[in-house]
Amino acid sequence: MDLKTLQSILTIGETVAVEFKRCGNGIETDTYETVCSFSNRFGGDIFMGILDDGTILGVPEKATSDLIRNFISVVSNPAMFSPTIYLAPEIIKDEKGRAIIHVHVPPSAEVHSYKKVIYDRIDDADVRVTATSAIAQMYIRKQNIFTEKKIYPYAKMEDLRLDLLPKIRKMAQNHAGGQHPWAAMNDQVQAVIQQNL
Repeated sequence: MDLKTLQSILTIGETVAVEFKRCGNGIETDTYETVCSFSNRFGGDIFMGILDDGTILGVPEKATSDLIRNFISVVSNPAMFSPTIYLAPEIIKDEKGRAIIHVHVPPSAEVHSYKKVIYDRIDDADVRVTATSAIAQMYIRKQNIFTEKKIYPYAKMEDLRLDLLPKIRKMAQNHAGGQHPWAAMNDQVQAVIQQNL
């Protein structure tokens, strides 16, 4: 992210998809609540080292690598996040050289919880979701947005790009650490499975 984009975000302020976190003495728990709510809603961007009013404080430069390492440890820890989230924080420096940690959180096809609590994003707030009906609505909303959860009963073999199947098979095998059931399948069997996922 360049400084011009950052400046326009600071001018607009916090929104449903932008959150500023001070992170003076480390990353607070509410930062992880925001990660959870962003992934459960439309996604968003978190900027650590900025006050709620858009004033840049920065994070201590010597601590940035430890903060990022701790952040990644928490979001990838199945005891904290379920399911875990893969995120790649970046360091941005403003015109005065102050370090800001930026994290883009994409929307997820799954419903996530942090410390076994589900959060959703309403306006610029992270809201704890406890009502069964609200959680059910979250699952329904995600089913309608993400194609991974849809069944296309009228799709035929000729509708698929069969030339991509070897690449998909290799990606699945690499993602699974070298062993995946698709590695032993031929294109036609895999295509039928892909159609029904």
